[in-house]
Amino acid sequence: MRLVANIFLSFSLLMGVMTDAWASDSDSLSASAPIPSVNTDTLPSASEKDSVAKLDSVVARKAVKDSSFVPLKDRRIYGWRSDGALGFRRVTEMDTTMDRFYINNHPLRHTINLQTLGNLGSPSQSAIFADRANKTDFLFFRPYQNYYKSMRDLVYYNTKDPFSILEYYGGGTHNRDNRFIDGLFTVNANSKLNFGLYGDWTKAYGPYISLSTKYHNSGFFSSYVGGGFEYMAAVSFNGFESYENGGFIDDRYITDPKNTGNMDPVNVPVYFTDNSWDKVHNWNAYVNLKKHFGFDREVPVTKDSSTYEFVPVTSIVYTFDMESDWRRYIVNNLNSGGVKADSFYRAYGLNDKFLCDSLHTMDSTRFWRLNQRLGVTLNEEFNRLMRFGLAGYLAFDVKKYTYWDKEKSLASGPTTHENDSLGFLLNPRYSVTYRRKMGVGAKLSKHTGEAFTYDFFGEYYFLDEKEKAGSINLGGTLSSKANWGKQRVEIEANARYDRECPDFFEEYYFSNHIAWQRDFDYKNTLSVDGSLRFPSFSFYEKLGLSATVVLKNLSNYIYWDKHALPQQYDGTIQLLSFSLAERASVWHLHWDNDLVFQKCSEEDVLPLPALNWYSTAYLRFDKLFHVLNLQIGVDARWNSAYYATNYMPATGQFFLQDPDSESYQKYGDYMFMNAYLNFQLKRVRFYLQMNHLNKLWTNKHNYLYMRGYAMDPSYLKFGLSAILGH
Repeated sequence: MRLVANIFLSFSLLMGVMTDAWASDSDSLSASAPIPSVNTDTLPSASEKDSVAKLDSVVARKAVKDSSFVPLKDRRIYGWRSDGALGFRRVTEMDTTMDRFYINNHPLRHTINLQTLGNLGSPSQSAIFADRANKTDFLFFRPYQNYYKSMRDLVYYNTKDPFSILEYYGGGTHNRDNRFIDGLFTVNANSKLNFGLYGDWTKAYGPYISLSTKYHNSGFFSSYVGGGFEYMAAVSFNGFESYENGGFIDDRYITDPKNTGNMDPVNVPVYFTDNSWDKVHNWNAYVNLKKHFGFDREVPVTKDSSTYEFVPVTSIVYTFDMESDWRRYIVNNLNSGGVKADSFYRAYGLNDKFLCDSLHTMDSTRFWRLNQRLGVTLNEEFNRLMRFGLAGYLAFDVKKYTYWDKEKSLASGPTTHENDSLGFLLNPRYSVTYRRKMGVGAKLSKHTGEAFTYDFFGEYYFLDEKEKAGSINLGGTLSSKANWGKQRVEIEANARYDRECPDFFEEYYFSNHIAWQRDFDYKNTLSVDGSLRFPSFSFYEKLGLSATVVLKNLSNYIYWDKHALPQQYDGTIQLLSFSLAERASVWHLHWDNDLVFQKCSEEDVLPLPALNWYSTAYLRFDKLFHVLNLQIGVDARWNSAYYATNYMPATGQFFLQDPDSESYQKYGDYMFMNAYLNFQLKRVRFYLQMNHLNKLWTNKHNYLYMRGYAMDPSYLKFGLSAILGH
């Protein structure tokens, strides 16, 4: 599959280069019909967030121009995502401007604080709880999901000309550099049928030993949008591989370099050296089919002429969504030479006994799921008096878990190394468990217009995974864009309640290093949020402001305790989050700030930094020499100190510190600064950045994300993005 993915990207790059030859009027495009882009003077809007995978922070998202300023049928190119159970087409604007292009670690474009092992593509989670969302049902894939392009993240296109984008990033210390390449090619066969390929590949050695990563997201997609029939289809291949070093043996190599030898980052001692790594591979298939039934309505064109347009009254919709994953965790030569592997477990106060094999670890699990939806919709376009849409559907879900069985594993002895083509162990230690769900859902929505739109949905599963009680999902969104006098105001409110069955791997897992068996109750989550946005003020157009309040109530919350084992909190956790985003400019000077405050009622179960801040100040000059846009600036990230969770390589999960341990301490209260030059020359964007600029002069050395894992040192970065076709 990796070979197929590489072929996809190579083909994408080739077609992108050929696009310029196919296009006969490429020069006139950039001058007269630019691609719709982000408005750099506006604020992020809550109405533009992805309602499926809510990774985009209210204060970190870029704003897009109102999509009504150019009708879709008149655009050279436009894109959309598949949203919700029945694949509603939600238009998304293309990001082709220079704003925040210099942020090469893409998850930081969606959240202002990321807890990570430090290297590009390594396991991570947002330190902003409101920004956390599961994009995969496979527990052991979730540490990588911030870098994973799911089927709900994929953008489908309609374009009048062949279109391709290439993006490249490079940078690093000495010979331990990072490389990233991203490509997209899409073309229409006619006005309705589109095909496309995409792929991104990353190989990052990172400054610290045995922490290198390699990952890819690639695939192809197609769509057809006709009067009586529509489809969206995609297949993706994704793989993540990362070395695990277990963290630094002593954090003082970072925090107190003068007394520990002023070591280069690559020489800082770690627990595992080139003998432990994690592999997670995934592939997805998605199909959404819609058959419309309606009538032709006469539409006047001029006083003397008219035409007919097809008006869909009702539609039959079918959605097929499949995910297949496998994960393998490997440690070779346990307890031989150098630092022994069991010293990591002793240092963290964990069980240091190997459960099956004292020489090698070859943990392996597999996951497969299939979600299907069959529904009927009553479309809002046909009724001019009562503008709303109504849908009802049946839901069928099945999950398959393949895993080590405790009794079989203990009876079969040391791990064998007979692998199939996917790296999955073929021996009798494995068992298989199926979980099934069946239910019904309904949706009431209004998406036309701006003054008032809404979207309400509900799902109930009468046959659930544990067959105890039904899962329930309820939610709604209200939004409005209006002018209060001369002032433009945008308001949005969201509410959601989820009653979910615990995942099988949250309740049962057995491996060479760690094991658990639980019987958890259903998880309950109630979330309410509201946002108020002023894109610009009538008294000063170069100032904008948005504010968002989020309230969450978590019952039966599952977390990872100080022993790196799952536990369920028997009670309710309440979480308050307040976000503020500001955009201001005077002359050529711009200053943008994003601030998040969050407070948790049970910080010993869910530790979070109370204050989080991202700021960038820059000088911007447009149309230099009539063609060049330039930004010269600095940006900074900071969060208050908190008891950051530890990281467990054997499972990829973040677990609580031990409050009785000598190593129990807070992390944070460190300013991480970069300086950058950001350019846009017509359809080419590029930047130069000095990473971690303040390390060159500061006397503070507490630049740790958590125990054993530090931020990158200072080095240069370079990035480039080019639109090769129309």
